[in-house]
Amino acid sequence: MPKDDLTVEEATAISEHAASGSLPLDDPEVRKVVEQANRVLVRAQMWGEERSPKLRRRRRLIAVGALVMVLVWVIGLLGPLLTFHLR
Repeated sequence: MPKDDLTVEEATAISEHAASGSLPLDDPEVRKVVEQANRVLVRAQMWGEERSPKLRRRRRLIAVGALVMVLVWVIGLLGPLLTFHLR
């Protein structure tokens, strides 16, 4: 089943039915759909319900920028220590 088949509303309904025990989780196909619904819900909670490529690109750029800032800070912190020990 492709990743984009479930909406957040459908995923919520499936997750609620699974939690109440009304779905047979012994069936592998049902279990796959329930797992996909849980992934959709977690993704919506983490990143929001909107699936805009522009928004995703912007968030990814912010995350990469933050990582670069941390790496520069660590290099700036450890750089003088390493040059001192190499002399």
